[in-house]
Amino acid sequence: MSRLGNLSFRTVCRKEVDSPWSWLVCICASIIVALFFGFSLSVGLMFPVLMEYFQTTRERTGKFNAYFKISIGTFLNRRHEPWVGSVGVAGTFMLGPLSSVIINRLGCRPAAFLGGLICVASLLLSSLPSRFPLLFLTYSFPFGFGSSCLFVSCYVIISQYFDKKRALATGIVASGTGVGVFAVAPICQSLLDAYDWRNTYRITAGYFSVVCILCLTFVPPMKKKADGSDDVADNQVEMPDEIPAADKPKKLLNFSIFKNKVYTLVTLSFTIAFFGHLTPRLHLVKFSEDLNVSADAAAQLFIYIGITTFIGRMLSGILNNISFVNPIFVYMLGIILDGSCVVILSLAENYIYLVVFSILFGAADGLMIGSFNFIILNCVEPSKRASAFGVAGLFYGCTLAGGPPLAGFIADRLNSYKPSFILCAAVEFVAAVILLFVICGHSQPFHKQPVLEEVPLGDEFSGDHCKLDDTKSVTKLQP
Repeated sequence: MSRLGNLSFRTVCRKEVDSPWSWLVCICASIIVALFFGFSLSVGLMFPVLMEYFQTTRERTGKFNAYFKISIGTFLNRRHEPWVGSVGVAGTFMLGPLSSVIINRLGCRPAAFLGGLICVASLLLSSLPSRFPLLFLTYSFPFGFGSSCLFVSCYVIISQYFDKKRALATGIVASGTGVGVFAVAPICQSLLDAYDWRNTYRITAGYFSVVCILCLTFVPPMKKKADGSDDVADNQVEMPDEIPAADKPKKLLNFSIFKNKVYTLVTLSFTIAFFGHLTPRLHLVKFSEDLNVSADAAAQLFIYIGITTFIGRMLSGILNNISFVNPIFVYMLGIILDGSCVVILSLAENYIYLVVFSILFGAADGLMIGSFNFIILNCVEPSKRASAFGVAGLFYGCTLAGGPPLAGFIADRLNSYKPSFILCAAVEFVAAVILLFVICGHSQPFHKQPVLEEVPLGDEFSGDHCKLDDTKSVTKLQP
């Protein structure tokens, strides 16, 4: 009986593809994503508090404007607070290539652990500044880099641990963002109500440290032996943070991914869409105040966004796991819905409009981002996934960093958020149109088993030969 129990335990702990351990990794990655994205995307709750506190400080010191006499100071002079949030969130994506280099060199587990430590240190240091510009040095850049290491590691390790259920697992990890938003936003608001913003940062650093424990499960999956046996011998010791030589990328960053037509166009579309995607979310609390909505009521909107984001991302995983569903169509639906709900926000006159926007925005976010992550991870070779995921983040992170501040600048000049929101919606509709080129140029369904042809090892994939399913040998798709 004890032997049976021991075998059962070994079975559960086997670090193989599509094993019970794979689902443990999936759960841990989802919690990590929930924690760092939950705080990053709820930072809009901090804007009114920071504006009030540092406005008083600037009046006392009279030194703030001296730091920004260049043209960008025009953006930062009135609505500069969005830069702290947008640069922090954008850093998660923009620093993706650097995170990819670390992952390709060290592996997912060390990279994620390093990212967790940096995030905790960033939150602690962010409780100390006496002047607003210092938050860029203590929060925006370090938290963005730490989050980037966590972000890329979570998705790359999932692509390594899942084959049959990869779309579903990717959707589950992506849904962590929704869980984080509706769980973390009320906590942040409660902390702000009970304490000041400095103690809020410190307490957040405390519970954030759990990511350093969760990422210890990110052990690379063991490979099957050449003789077809299911596992390595019991007396063999696995080197958890070592990537087998055959699977190590030849380059720290592989830019041949841009030869892939699907990858290039989908990344371009997402880059354009991200210019307007997170702008309404980061300005939502301030816009709600302009409509005479209380801070507590505005915080409730993040709960609606979080719940529907969770549902949307889970739905994207389920849909993309169906053989006859093309993920490109799911992705396009998300972008169109996203642009449409921003139009609704621009027409908002009361709290009901804000609730409708929050529900639709969360669903759109789930469908769009869940599908994008799956497409990016599955349209390139396994050895190029870290590079593909990280490099894509560099592009859409740049537009994410500039979108919210530009919206604040336009709102300052025109004394209204409506023109800014209309611009965001228009940009997203343009992003949806770009996907038509992907659909027209890629006739084969994403999940239909392709006709495979063996090619010599070392041959590069051409742009039209998009690898969508892992095989044991290097293959290319036939038209």
